Parts: sequence; structure tokens; C-alpha cells
Amino acid sequence: MKRIPCALLFLFIFLGLKGQVRLTGKTIDDTGKAGIAFVTVHLLTTPDSLAAYETITDTSGSFTLAGIKPGNYLLHLSAIGYHAKYWPLSFTSHTEIKSLDNIMLVAEHGVLNAVTVSSRKPPMQRVGDKLVLNVTGNVFYKTAVNTFDILKKIPGLQINADGTMLLSGRNTPTIFIDGKPTPMSEQELQNYLAALTPDMIASIEVIANPSSRYDGEYKAIIDIKLKRDKALGWNGTVTANVQQNEYTYTEDNLLLTYKAKKVAYTARLGYTGGSKIYRYNALQHLANTNIMATSTETETKYNNLNYQLGFDYNITPSQRLGVWLRAFFNNRETSSHNTLHTTDSSSKVLVSDIDTKNMAAPEQENYAANIDYSVTLGTQQLQVLGLLSKISNRQNEDIQTKDRYAAALSDYWKTDLKNDILIRMVQADLSGELGKGKYGVGAKFVYTTTKNDLHYDTLNLHNEFVTDSGRTNNFRYEEYITALYATYDLKYEKLAYSFGLRAEHTHSIANAITQNDITKRDYLTWLPNVNVTYTIDNNNQLNFSFTRRITRPTFSQLNPFRFYNSPLNYWVGNPTLLPSKTSTFSIAYTYKTLNASLSIGRENDVLARYPEYDSATNILEYLGRNLPYNDFAGLDINLPVTITKWWKTTNNVGLYYKKEQTPYHKVTYEIPITSFSFNTSHIFSLPKGFTFDLYYYYASRGGNGLYISKSMSNLDAGLQKSWFAGKLNTKLNVYDIFNTYRVYFIFREKSIINNELQHWFGQRRITLTLTYNFGSSTHKARQNKRNEEEGRAGF
Repeated sequence: MKRIPCALLFLFIFLGLKGQVRLTGKTIDDTGKAGIAFVTVHLLTTPDSLAAYETITDTSGSFTLAGIKPGNYLLHLSAIGYHAKYWPLSFTSHTEIKSLDNIMLVAEHGVLNAVTVSSRKPPMQRVGDKLVLNVTGNVFYKTAVNTFDILKKIPGLQINADGTMLLSGRNTPTIFIDGKPTPMSEQELQNYLAALTPDMIASIEVIANPSSRYDGEYKAIIDIKLKRDKALGWNGTVTANVQQNEYTYTEDNLLLTYKAKKVAYTARLGYTGGSKIYRYNALQHLANTNIMATSTETETKYNNLNYQLGFDYNITPSQRLGVWLRAFFNNRETSSHNTLHTTDSSSKVLVSDIDTKNMAAPEQENYAANIDYSVTLGTQQLQVLGLLSKISNRQNEDIQTKDRYAAALSDYWKTDLKNDILIRMVQADLSGELGKGKYGVGAKFVYTTTKNDLHYDTLNLHNEFVTDSGRTNNFRYEEYITALYATYDLKYEKLAYSFGLRAEHTHSIANAITQNDITKRDYLTWLPNVNVTYTIDNNNQLNFSFTRRITRPTFSQLNPFRFYNSPLNYWVGNPTLLPSKTSTFSIAYTYKTLNASLSIGRENDVLARYPEYDSATNILEYLGRNLPYNDFAGLDINLPVTITKWWKTTNNVGLYYKKEQTPYHKVTYEIPITSFSFNTSHIFSLPKGFTFDLYYYYASRGGNGLYISKSMSNLDAGLQKSWFAGKLNTKLNVYDIFNTYRVYFIFREKSIINNELQHWFGQRRITLTLTYNFGSSTHKARQNKRNEEEGRAGF
């Protein structure tokens, strides 16, 4: 705990402050009704027209520039799709405040290959190093049931059937809400994203290469900006979602907010119920020429409840205090049925027929408390964050294996799992103006402990349950992370520069108590970043960036327990795993509504699992290890096209390359792998206010050093209509219409393991969603912080 004072250092840093000049304003479109988000605002010196101050309008079109020195300036406003505007200004005192309301920008219209492109708010646009999805009022997202339906239209983002995400085929993005990470478990976060409708979201920003101010674990960030309303009063939103396929699954959420002059209260209640089905199939040709077919079907019943309570208190105009309390109760019942059907090489003679049933009742209780304090003094801002989080997992299993060929019970296990994780975090960030640029410095300390106790009991020949020492295990893990960073941003004419450096020191102790094995780690990681944006003109922009990121093993990857897929198939954690480090260089280009980004890089000490097959026992186990390196490259392109007033499209193409160095059974494989993905969304504005969306996704054949993945695709459709002046919103969606979404893998080296496997998640379903808004305000609930440790804890 001696590292804590390092993180608190910035609590005592205050710079000399003087009186300030402040400029506020709001931009609107030429209809005079809607504010324009993400307008670049420059205050240029005269007569040389150098950029002295810069900002970007928020989602309502408003902006503020503070700390301006007295003098003569030229205000320059520019945005993609609008004509630039100039406005002369003069400040004569050190305390002057100017307000410019309703600055009108006139929209541009262009032609692309004889197809009209005339969206006032393009569905996507690049702002510096961010790709921004403009959700508010955008027809492309009207039929979206929830956040996932919006996110699937991000170029290069793959949303898997279990809710996990990959950006550019390799990075798992961290979800932010209003610039802050979210303090939720994986299941809770998915429930939260499923409860957010497009009406609640102003925009979504995608940061493919985060700078040094972000935690080293964040290899990509998706920041969801909620709508902002300053009106006083209360507001409520009720959302009910029912899904039907081979199962029935419901998601119900209630959000209540109340905003007074100085304080805003928020309460959120969510419930998830019903069932989901997952199927796993594998076909393996064994060393003795037998053929083993594995089939598993798992039904999971959900009975989950979560609630959140919080408030934001504006102590003074320059000081704010936020407190957030959260609880999540994840109660499930799983019923898994597995068969292992083994025949000879002709597939005609039965060798064995094993049947396994696993009844389990996993439970998870999450509690978290966050505190967020910020103070603004002149051009300087100090923010202090604190987090205390506790996660408790409990699971009992009843596993019976029968030999149907011999009509006898062969194995009977019972398990008792206890897993407890405690996270303590404190962070301080200081930012402001320095010279002609802006600086940022910060410190963070995190202390995490995890305790795992898995107990196996096996039925013996005397019909008694006794401890199974071969499977029972006890594991303890402690981790201390101390981080410091500094960044500096500078703009000169058409160039904007950003430099940063982050240092993270990690100390960890992995104690496999049952195996009497202790692994200690101490390492310091330097994470630099450079970002340069060149604005050619209002329609052309280039961005260059270099970042270095770190990926620490998750707690489950370090845990040396056996996690069974079937009696002869399991994976094992490895407490000696090293973190991987990734260096990435990217170029992004924007021309009007066309967005393209190219990234190349290398990841060292890649975290991976590899299979080992025992020909004597027919056991297939997956072991964790570090691969030497992985070279990668990716090109993502987005182009929205308006064909007619009632038919609009947005199209994404991704091209990917990777080559892993994979040592396996005394052979080092370096196989170049190329793949591509494509998705297109067609929006039709129908009579009577109906909107219809047809979405198609295709991913080509790909894989990694050891496995080939087959191609997969799905077709979705959605119909949306609002009623009662927009208070009631109804949506009817059909997902994976032709039931084509399946994940296939084939092992490359059939001389070692001749194995094929398939995952089916039951994606084909019909969904009815009803959302009703009531109350006198639409105050945006401010979200709290999350850190990388919670994500790695599965929290």
C-alpha cells in the first residue's frame, strides 16, 4: 500500500490562476432548429490567422472557450458537410464574457458517382483521431433496438453472439459512457447496453488507438455520449423487450431521473428473465483411427436483477461531486447435456457411447461504490476518482456420466466453487493550458485480490462422495498497478499534434496453493503515443498515430483450474503467463462522408491457448501460453450513400492480415492469414412514419496459426414506428433470418489433431421492443468510472 501516495500526488498540485476571458456560443443548421454537433471552433489571431484557441461543439451545438487573452481575433467555425464561417471578435479586459447564440451554418451538398449524398448529419464522420457516429435524429439508427444494433454498423467491429466485441478482428474495445469507463460486470454491461435505445444516445465515438492518458489495457475505446438536457424536473423511461426463438427471453428496464438546480438524482432498475440455448459440436478422428463425435446442448435460465443509485452535486459552478452505488445479482440455472459417440474408422461399429448431464446454479453478486470529484479553476481542471468493488461468484455442479453402451454409471462428480474478487482504485488527473498548448498529467493506483477455491467430490465404489485431489484446487492472486502519465497537445495552422508517455508498474503474486507453487512478477512498462492530424480543407483530413498498449492476462487465464467442456475436453489456466505488448501505427483519411483507416503493427508475447491430445486417454486439453509475436494489418472503409430521399445506405468493408509465430510440436508455424468482412444497411423511409432497415453481414474464411475458421453471415430486418408525439416507440426486429450464423473451426495440422468444431448460439429470433418516455425533463444520467481490473475479473 506504499504506492498509494504516488497516486495522490496530484491532489496537491495547483497552478497560479488569473482572471479569464470566456466565449460561449451555439451553432445551428440553416433550418434554424437543430444544433450542430462536432463543429471545430478556432479562435485565430489577427493579422497572421494563427490558431490560438480550439474546441469542438457538444451534441447540442454549444461550445465554450475560456482563458482567452485580451486582443483581436477571428472566430472560425468548420464542420464536414457545412460551409465554413468567420466572425471577427475583440476582447478588451481580463474578465470579459461574450455569448454568441444561434450561429447559423449553411449545409453543403455534393454528388458522388451520380448518387446524391446530402445528409446534414452524416451517420459517421472523423474528428481528429475519433470516428464519430451521429445517432441523434439519424435515420440509419431508427430501427435499432438497442446499442448493439448501432454498434454493429461501426466499420471493422464484430459483435459475437455472446455479446463480446472485436475491433479490426483483434482488439476488444472498452465501453465508455460520456467519457468515463463503465463500472459493470460483463453480463451487467450487456444488460445496460441492451436497455439503451437510440433515443437516449447523442453520438458514439470510436478511438481505435487510445493515447497515453488512457489505461494501458485499453487497446480500443467506444465512448457512448448520452443526450444532454438542462431542463429541471423529472423524467422516466420504461423499456420492455421480448425475444422469441427456441426460447423466450425478456429484458425490462426502468430509468428515473430528477434534476434540481444543483443536484441531479438517478435511479435505474433492470430485470432479465427467460432462457437461452447454446450448442457445441465437434468431430475428432483419434490416433487409433476411431471417430469421436461430441455434441453438447446447454440451456441457461436467467433471473437477474440490477439497480443503480447515484447523484451529481454541483457544489459551486466550478466544483462537482458525483457518487454512485451499484448492485447486480446474476442468478442462473444451467442444464447441459453432452454425448461422446465413438465408432471405428468406418463409422459403423460402435466403440463407446458416453452420456454426461451437468446441472449447475451459478450465482454472482456485484457491489460497487464510486466517487468522482472535479474542480475547475481558470483553465486548469483537477479530477479525483475512487472505486471500491467486490465480486462474489458461487457455483455448485452435479455432473453424472453414464456409459450407455454398458448401461452403467461411470462417474459422478459434485463441485463447489467459491470465487471472491476485491478491487480498490484511486486516480487523479490534472489538465490545463501550458504555453500555446494543453497539458495533462495523472496518476493511478489499483490493488486487486482474487481468491478461488474449487472443491471436487467424486462418488467412490462404496457409494460415498470423497474429495477428488486431482481436480480440487485453491488459487490466490494479488496485483498492484501504479501508473503515471503526461500528455501535451499543440496546434499550428492546419496541423494538430499530441504527444504522450505512460509508465505502468505491475507487481503480482500468483499462489497455486494446492500445487504449492508461487509465481511473482515485477515489471515496468513504458507506453508512448504520438498523434498528428492534418486538416487539408473542410472536406479532407489526414490523421497519423502511433501507440503502444499492454494486455495483462485475465484472472481466469492465470487460474490453474480445469474448466470442463466435456469429460474428455477441458482448458487449464497458466499462472506463469506474461503480458503481451502491442505497437500500432495507423493512418486515417476522410473525404466528405468517406472514412478509411489503415493500421499495421506487432504484438509480442501473444496470449493464446493451444490444444494437446493424449492418444492413450483420448483427452483433449487446451493450455494457456505466450506466442512469440503476431504481425497484423487492417484496412476499414465506410461509405454512406443516399440513393433517394426514401432509400439510404451505409456500407463497411474490412480487409485484414495477420501472421503469428506459433511453435507447436517442434515445428514453428508462420502462416500468413488474410480475411475480409462486409456489412451493409439499407434504410427505407416508408409512408405513415414507418422506417424499415435491412442489414447484411458477411465474414470470410480466416483463422489463426493453428485453426481455420469458415465463413459466416447473417441477415437482419427491422421495422420502427413512433406514436403519441414520440412518447411511445415500437420496434419489430428479426435477426439471422436464415439461421446462418455459426462459428466453425478446423485444426490445420490433421497429422497431429484431426478435429473440427462448431458453435451455435441461437441467433435467429424475433424481437418486439416497446419504449415509453414520461416526465417533464430528459436529464442525462452521468455514468461512473470503470477500470481495466474489473474487466479482467470478468466484472
